[in-house]
Amino acid sequence: MRLCYILRRTKGNTLYLTPFVDPKLSNSWSEDEEIRWHASTGLHTHEKDDALFTLYTQIDRGVDRWIQDARYLPRLLISALVFLVTYFFFSLAVRDPIPMIDELIISSALAVTTAVVLGRRDKKGEVAMKRRLVLKQQASRSDFAIEEGLSSYEEFLDTCSFIDTIDLAERLALTGSSELPPLSVPEEHKGDWEQDFKQVLFHHFELTDKALYARFKQAAEIQKGGSADEAFAARLVKLSMQGQIDLPLLSLMVALSK
Repeated sequence: MRLCYILRRTKGNTLYLTPFVDPKLSNSWSEDEEIRWHASTGLHTHEKDDALFTLYTQIDRGVDRWIQDARYLPRLLISALVFLVTYFFFSLAVRDPIPMIDELIISSALAVTTAVVLGRRDKKGEVAMKRRLVLKQQASRSDFAIEEGLSSYEEFLDTCSFIDTIDLAERLALTGSSELPPLSVPEEHKGDWEQDFKQVLFHHFELTDKALYARFKQAAEIQKGGSADEAFAARLVKLSMQGQIDLPLLSLMVALSK
């Protein structure tokens, strides 16, 4: 079973986190594997629609990657054949003062064009369309379950959202007098889903927001080493003020990594 998560925010957009975010793993997607969404409370219709839209979008990207990988060798061989045929044709049939240069340019251009055309054809081919349809049908049958423990993460995000930017940056860089707010899931809500959620969350931002993920690695090292970093705090404040980084999300990731 594939588990997906919905994380609501008072300030900021709702997060839809799924293990389908990485198109490189599309070869391992099973067409009959069940999918279940977890949320802290019941979902509204538009939230379910957004969740399914997220899945459909990721499935499209994944299937495109899957068919490209599956058809890589035939596409490469055909493109190479086009290159060789074109090169020898122009070498023998066309006389020019600068041998090889024109032939190489024309042959390379035709080979690249062939590869692009074949790639687009493969994406729209019957094999890709069938896999895309089957995966989307499976996604449309997703279950939606309540995981009350997620509310602890949502409360943490809300708390961090109301902390002053400079204060929060200093807490992350260990330069202030306060620490990050406590993050704990009540014992009755704990479970195996916690570790899975962390993996899905971290991998999501590793792929979709490399700047945030890079700062997370830095902040995690600072928190682990216990050494304050004034320059890092200042950098976080600047990036936050410019809208380039989400400090509450960064704080959640750091808190979960401890």
